[in-house]
Amino acid sequence: MSMLSTFEDFARACNENERLRQMNRDWSRTIVIETTDSHQLYWLRSQKGVIEAGEGDVPNADMHIEGTEDIIQAVFSGQMSPTEPYNAGDLLVKGHQDDLMRLDIITLLIWGE
Repeated sequence: MSMLSTFEDFARACNENERLRQMNRDWSRTIVIETTDSHQLYWLRSQKGVIEAGEGDVPNADMHIEGTEDIIQAVFSGQMSPTEPYNAGDLLVKGHQDDLMRLDIITLLIWGE
């Protein structure tokens, strides 16, 4: 599965979850995700409870996530929580701690523990 497909599936899972859409209706954030091994850029945008995914850079992003393709794919496909690689130093997150916690909650609500 391509990286972009992983992010599109993640966005679709979020958008199909009514509880998440309600929770995120006031969370307007743009997240840029960079793969450190292939140096590809992707983005996720949350606005009014709807999450969109795309490819490329976005100026003035609220959060920047960096990691290898394997780690990022595992996090955004539900194979691992973002907290594990973050604590191990394998996932670099630049942004507010509140946004990282929100992302962790979103993945938990979509895929469980």
